[in-house]
Amino acid sequence: MENDIEKAALLEAALESSSSQTAATPRRPAIRVPLNIVVANHASCLRPGRPMMRYLFAGVLFIVSYWALSLHSSRFTHVIPGYVWEARAADVRAAFQHAYHSYELLGFPHDEINPISNDTSDQFNGWGVSALDSLDTMAIMGLGDELERAVEHLKKLDFISHDRSAPFFETVIRYSGGLLAAWHLTKRPEILKQADQLGLALLPAFNTSIGFPSYSVNPATKEIDGPWSGHANFGLAESASCQMEYKYLAKLTGRTEFFDVAQNVMDGLAETQDPDNQMWSQWFYNEGNKPTPKARPQFSVGSGGDSAYEYLLKQYLLSGRSEPQMLEMYLSSIRGVITNLLYVSKQRGLLYVTDISYSKPNPGSKFLVPVPSGDLEHLSCFLPGLLALGAHALKDLPEEVFPSDERKLHLDIAKGLATTCYLAYADSFTGLAPDVITFGARGGRLWSELYRQWENGGKRGAAPGLKVDVPVQKDLTKRGYDVRVDRWLSRPETIESLFILYRVTGEQIWRNRGYEIFEAIQTWSRGPVGYSSVWEPDSPTPERMDEMPSYFLAETLKYLYLLFKEDDCGISLDEIVFNTEAHPLPIFKWTPQEIERYRLRERPRKGSGPSLKEMIRAERKPKPAAKPDRGA
Repeated sequence: MENDIEKAALLEAALESSSSQTAATPRRPAIRVPLNIVVANHASCLRPGRPMMRYLFAGVLFIVSYWALSLHSSRFTHVIPGYVWEARAADVRAAFQHAYHSYELLGFPHDEINPISNDTSDQFNGWGVSALDSLDTMAIMGLGDELERAVEHLKKLDFISHDRSAPFFETVIRYSGGLLAAWHLTKRPEILKQADQLGLALLPAFNTSIGFPSYSVNPATKEIDGPWSGHANFGLAESASCQMEYKYLAKLTGRTEFFDVAQNVMDGLAETQDPDNQMWSQWFYNEGNKPTPKARPQFSVGSGGDSAYEYLLKQYLLSGRSEPQMLEMYLSSIRGVITNLLYVSKQRGLLYVTDISYSKPNPGSKFLVPVPSGDLEHLSCFLPGLLALGAHALKDLPEEVFPSDERKLHLDIAKGLATTCYLAYADSFTGLAPDVITFGARGGRLWSELYRQWENGGKRGAAPGLKVDVPVQKDLTKRGYDVRVDRWLSRPETIESLFILYRVTGEQIWRNRGYEIFEAIQTWSRGPVGYSSVWEPDSPTPERMDEMPSYFLAETLKYLYLLFKEDDCGISLDEIVFNTEAHPLPIFKWTPQEIERYRLRERPRKGSGPSLKEMIRAERKPKPAAKPDRGA
């Protein structure tokens, strides 16, 4: 014992000496030490009377710490110092400058550049979409010179006299959203003026028999283009993803026509929500002057459906919670998504969201049954962020509207889905995710059925599909899925969800995973000219594609920058709402006069439908087979 006291005194003197020496020298970065090693080292310092007891005690502590670490490793990972994250944000800013300066030198004022052939493209009206789509990114990153040059270009544009067809959906989310966010961040009147003019230029798109917007519109002639080839007349996402932009524009300009055309679509959707699963078919006809779903509907939160579900929650939040219709439609439909579109893979137990189509189980059947494709699209990886945002933003709702246990489940599902979306990156050869992976051939089970069985079994063990600590798997035969579309298309959805999860939970795991993705982008996407999408990211021979989409500047790099910044850059999730192109719009509130003018309390409402618990416990019913779709 006396020897121990002497050693402790010597150690204390040494520590005092070292602290006085290091006061004048900069601190070295902390070294990450796993929790199990820390506890084991502490255990070795214990000195019980007998050696056998000492070793036994140390062994028990080691096992317990290892078990705790294996279950909760994301909570005990070393916290990287703030200055490191600031340096990483600076790297993202430099990446944006490399990409945007390449565009300015090679392609401005064309829409996008082809960084391999050093050519340009003008598939989005030729208005300089790479510049206008990223105005707010420049403002957030403090790139004043680049912003000034882009605004000077904006002032020269004449949207209303444009004598070519403009794709409505892409023009709204990229251009209108970009201008409105730039107005919010800079308050420059010339930006708002042009946003107003663009809103008017696109307004004829709503001149259809049911008031849903057409695929495209010629602003000069006001002519609209017809249905999508091989589909019905109106797509769900393309019709229901203009409301944030047009309603905010109505608030800023006082133009009632902007609100009316946007709200008409929502009223139509309120009347066509599927009575069984509370979702909407991806495609609609315009029979009888009202939207009519396909006889054999398809349901998806991927391509063709994604942002329609996103905009329900976001309209409610954007308007300062003054549109209860949007809240009810969000809660009922997202419960349908959770109950009907979530599956768990047989290998690794990965939670994923897929699409379902209704078809006859055999030619003579009088019923239609849901058939999952098993595909997980990168586009669908926005869903974890949406669920996390809803769990965060709706926490003050009454218990009977959004129960606390359901809210927690939304967040747990978000984490499980985000983990699968991240693993699509981490599992691949390059660290960049394929655009579509498929679980179809290897099989999966409906999550709501597994969850119901887990509840009925006394909730033993972990809930199905909600794991966060799933090891990376490079062995193709052990992943639990196959690659369907082996292209990384510079998309932002996974990074968007990681950003929102980090902001909502504060858990470092989401930030760390985002940095892994950024490192892969730097390694495989960056080139002498800009950045590129990547062919075959899950092969030993990936190649850079000849494209740099505007959303890489507007979304992917913006979300990475905000994820790494220590401060929120004035972009708080409690004060702004991102549109589907990552353009931050400020939360506002309709005045009593506007509520009366727009009849917000008179809009069709059906309530938020069955609770999530009720939908999970209910058996899925087949649909009666109706007559074939017109033109099918």
